Amino acid sequence: MVDIATQKDRIQNQRTDRAVLRVVLVSPPFDASGGVGRLMSYVLETLSDQEVSTRHVDSRGRSSHPAWSVVPMLRTLLILSFLKARKRVDLVHINLSHGGSTIRKTAVASWCRLLRIPTVLHLHSYEYHDFYRDLSRTLQRVVRGVFLRADHVIVLGQIWADFLVQELGVPKDKLSILYNAAPGPSAPPLRNASDGSEVRLLFLGELGPRKGVPELLQALAQLPVMPSPWTITMAGNGDIAGTRRAASELGILSRIELGGWLDPEGVRRLLGSSDIMILPSHLEGSPMAIVEAFAHAVAVVSTPVGAIPEIVTHGQSGLLVPAGDVVALREAIGALCTDVRLRSKLASAGRQVWEEKLTIEAYSHQLVQVWSEVPRSVK
Repeated sequence: MVDIATQKDRIQNQRTDRAVLRVVLVSPPFDASGGVGRLMSYVLETLSDQEVSTRHVDSRGRSSHPAWSVVPMLRTLLILSFLKARKRVDLVHINLSHGGSTIRKTAVASWCRLLRIPTVLHLHSYEYHDFYRDLSRTLQRVVRGVFLRADHVIVLGQIWADFLVQELGVPKDKLSILYNAAPGPSAPPLRNASDGSEVRLLFLGELGPRKGVPELLQALAQLPVMPSPWTITMAGNGDIAGTRRAASELGILSRIELGGWLDPEGVRRLLGSSDIMILPSHLEGSPMAIVEAFAHAVAVVSTPVGAIPEIVTHGQSGLLVPAGDVVALREAIGALCTDVRLRSKLASAGRQVWEEKLTIEAYSHQLVQVWSEVPRSVK
């Protein structure tokens, strides 16, 4: 499989004669970092006509274990030093999450400051507030310093902007809110929406408790007999064996297809043939699964956690149920399975939300604006 970032590097290297901004993207491999990787891959796909040259640098490798990330980290620092010495970098965009990601990205951000390279921190974590509050006072000062010294910070929603301003003291004028975005078809896919036809459900994400998979299986097992039969595809990594075992014990395994982790093209194919996307998470940032469901006009059932309520309006563009509430989840799924008009209404409204503020083209334009302004502001 050809790495998208590598392809993009080759294309952009051919265009250096007219590039005006050289940006280094620091993150784990795009195909091994979940929604962050999908988002950054989508961004790179839209930048071919922009006056910007990008290069992706892997700061972690394919293992999330800290011991295995030392070599990629050292390589990242050496690459940044080389690019600075050759005057081939104007800005470093650092994708940041909690845990080991913060340790690695603190080193990268500090190195960039030593080299006098402007930085943009992009916070993707779904639980950064809890991660930060559990740190010792000393480590909190270190983390706070990383955010305060960054030239700009991007967050996934207002909830994270409020946290950084109120608890870390990041100035509001150094913050930008960019909701995750995704590409989509030029027109919503045509679906068989007649009464009695099979309803195709979809779950995209890591299989486990954080994403609400145990409650989802229980809710599905409790659905009453309906005129429209249902099936569900559960695509993602995580506890696949445990999910299969639980579904078997609940007597619904025959209705479930466990698809494993999918690349962006696989995700698009599934969304094009699905009617309802269900994401009953307990913790989220701004999930790509919902954005992609909106883009493909798939009705959404989710929970009001993270920045989800900032893009999903209950009863208008989706249905939101309390996290962990099996009964509410069952009723929401049942309502969309049996009410074709409601399903169509939510799907159309979600598509409109995507068209108005969640397209990858608009996102990339905003991102390039941030990138362009930061080097000028620090001179």
